[in-house]
Amino acid sequence: MHEKRNFILVLVFAAVTIWAIITWMASGPIGQGEIEIWTQRVISLAFMLGLGGFLVRALWFTDRLQDQLSEAVGSIYYETDGVCFMPLVRLDASGAAELRLYYQNRYENPAHVVVHLRPMGECFSVGHQGEDIHIAFTCGGGDFGIIHQPVRVPAHLRGEVVDLKLAAASRYPRSHGGRMRSHEGINCGTVRVDWAGAAFRLGVHETSDEVELTDPVRIHLAIPRAVRQRGSESMQWRQEQLFAGVLIA
Repeated sequence: MHEKRNFILVLVFAAVTIWAIITWMASGPIGQGEIEIWTQRVISLAFMLGLGGFLVRALWFTDRLQDQLSEAVGSIYYETDGVCFMPLVRLDASGAAELRLYYQNRYENPAHVVVHLRPMGECFSVGHQGEDIHIAFTCGGGDFGIIHQPVRVPAHLRGEVVDLKLAAASRYPRSHGGRMRSHEGINCGTVRVDWAGAAFRLGVHETSDEVELTDPVRIHLAIPRAVRQRGSESMQWRQEQLFAGVLIA
């Protein structure tokens, strides 16, 4: 995000360092020198220390990417070991309801992610059964995007709030890599995933409540009031990448 600025600062810091070395080492004995030489010594040292401190902060403590997820959903969201996310129910372009899972990878390497939602009562459905909703997807390093899943909402739940249990898990096949964003999400517990024993199955699936959840959190999703009833149109999920964090050549 600030690569050009940091590169220029490194060049300036190198020039100031050379200036400081010359004024302190090549202008006669350290304890001697005219007032002009001492002025240059003090100024060059002050610049070198100030720029050095700023560079340390810029290179090691400043985020390389901005927090797009907080701009989209607010500063409170959930996280599973480096991948942050937030589920919401919104209306699509046709006025029908869809489950949107906003996600953001805090690290530079790609991740596999599973988010599991378990209704605690009457709820919307991604099919016809209204069972647990299991969302599995991949996201590139530093990516920000949305999973769109059309849902059917019973008429009496429109304008209401539904309660669900939420748990998630993630895996970085090539390790996390460097950190791109520092803002961490809220721990939401985990869901058992057989990463090694089975191929990673992408998609949004309805599953039974027999899937094991460990320390899930309880979330409340508000259902829009003016929801168009879905007919026989496709309930296919889709993934929308809103920002590509790390571009691979």
